[in-house]
Amino acid sequence: MWGKIRSCILKDVRNENEIKMYAVILRVDLLIMVLYYTGAGCVLFLTGKAVAGIGCIVGLAVCTLLFRETYRDRTRIVSTLFNLSFLVLMAACAVLFGNDVIMYNFFYVQILLLYALDYMSFRRKAVCACVLLLLRLVINEYTNIYAPYYTLTANEFVFWRMMHILVFCAILIATVSISTQDFREMQSKLVSYNKKLLNIADLDPLTGLRNRRGAMEYIREHVEKYRAGEYHGLSIAIGDIDFFKKVNDTYGHNSGDVALKTLANLFDNFMSDKGLVSRWGGEEFLFIFCSANGDEAAVMLSELRGQIHKIQFRFEGECVRLTMTFGLAEYDLRRDVEATIGEADEKLYIGKGKGRDIVIY
Repeated sequence: MWGKIRSCILKDVRNENEIKMYAVILRVDLLIMVLYYTGAGCVLFLTGKAVAGIGCIVGLAVCTLLFRETYRDRTRIVSTLFNLSFLVLMAACAVLFGNDVIMYNFFYVQILLLYALDYMSFRRKAVCACVLLLLRLVINEYTNIYAPYYTLTANEFVFWRMMHILVFCAILIATVSISTQDFREMQSKLVSYNKKLLNIADLDPLTGLRNRRGAMEYIREHVEKYRAGEYHGLSIAIGDIDFFKKVNDTYGHNSGDVALKTLANLFDNFMSDKGLVSRWGGEEFLFIFCSANGDEAAVMLSELRGQIHKIQFRFEGECVRLTMTFGLAEYDLRRDVEATIGEADEKLYIGKGKGRDIVIY
């Protein structure tokens, strides 16, 4: 039962120009006022105050009608009429019961809704707030001049004061809770979206590996750890797929993409406990070996070369094997990262000149 009521209240609006949160706030506040008018009407009829009871019936009908209209993409009109209904309620309470039943709490509800349901410019809100304040003062002055229609007993004064305080607090809590909940959800979505954007900015869309930008961030982070003495060595290598252009020219770029993704998956698994691999550009990959000196990294790259040799690609019915050439350099605290990458790149080209499929350190 509660689930159905909750789904009904939280139902989204159909109009793209309407805001769901505003409709939800209005629905909850209107339901509170429906309960208020129902309970107040019963009490008034039981205590012989028929005129006020009839007023509660009218208020109940108005709130029910406005609640229905929130599902018809008319939240702007509903918010205006709902706000005005509090003005009518305050005036009616002043005429019927006088100034001692704390009906002025509904003035603060009006101001809250005026700013929570953001349909106006700041200037128009300020003007409306001033008008509401002026009308409140007029109603207050009326109660100082004219006697109320009903003379309430001490117990009745306590009842109506408590009733209005409870209704005011319920609307206040509901409105603020819904508004802040929506804000928190928006913040959470924004943070999540920003993280996704950062991940997208750091990832190569084809292979899923980090791109050059992501790799440089990783290197700088682990250089600091190396400087702090957490690693006994830090090595960087650049690997290039041999004769990769021939694969694209012979079998097409789709086949080349398959080769890149297959090798990228192999590299990612191989480097999972050693450091990081990234796509450096084209058919080049950058390998960062954390806590490994040059000699140790060279041994690991030789092992990787052997695993590459075992992969068979089938392009257009033909069995194709690929090889890679690697240039390796060990990071030295006396120079910057770019110099180490530059040295690895130079050694890669030396390897290309020596016949490829080799690790140069």
